[in-house]
Amino acid sequence: MCNKPGYLAITALCTLLASCNQAESLVQEAAQKRWDALIAGDLFSAYQYYTDAFQKTVPMEHFRRQVTGTGLWSRAEVEQVSCDRDREQCQADIRVTVAMKMRGLPKPVESSDVVHETWVKEGLFSDWRYMKN
Repeated sequence: MCNKPGYLAITALCTLLASCNQAESLVQEAAQKRWDALIAGDLFSAYQYYTDAFQKTVPMEHFRRQVTGTGLWSRAEVEQVSCDRDREQCQADIRVTVAMKMRGLPKPVESSDVVHETWVKEGLFSDWRYMKN
């Protein structure tokens, strides 16, 4: 016979941990897709990952002029995602690599750095959106 209060506590803890992992997994996927779109030059798709507030204040045409890394970014990989206790906001660390052609060198020179991003839950379906700092 199982201890009902203990069983309920374990079930609640498992549910909480599963939803935490789900939030982190969803943010990891969204962040990777946004960077994949940026690298491919698909600014329309990348724009869809920004918050509603950003999209209301920065029209798509202005966004196109703002993005300056297209063509330099060669790859991006989400390294880590951590979410707050309420799972309403997450921090994502993305390693972004740029490749620059240098005069006199046969191959582009690559350099990588980690970009820290904030993602928030919003929208009609509680989608994860990138919040530009």
